[in-house]
Amino acid sequence: MPPVVLIIERRTEVALALESAIAMSNLSPIVVQHLERLGDVPYVVAAIVVRVAFEGVGEPAHVAVEHLPSNRPPIVAIATTQEEIAEARRMKCDVVLQAPQEINRLCETLTKIVGT
Repeated sequence: MPPVVLIIERRTEVALALESAIAMSNLSPIVVQHLERLGDVPYVVAAIVVRVAFEGVGEPAHVAVEHLPSNRPPIVAIATTQEEIAEARRMKCDVVLQAPQEINRLCETLTKIVGT
């Protein structure tokens, strides 16, 4: 089985687009809308993709990565605004891609991170 990339994304259309792009890179994308613990995912996760966004009501989905242990898989954050970029850096994401201009680097970045 190719390396598993966990996508944390609440918006279905965004999740589907990320899932499709990642699947074309010989990686196995798994989508969740919310994550309490990494142990809830029944696979060994090689990397995590999360969109940092302050939209909607309630706690943003990206907050889940803040609570992961230090031995977590590498995290690739996708952010649009300077506030979101700062939030991704504060959460110590390993890579921050600024949308839309850097989103084309997502698959290349994941491939380097997981070593395929």
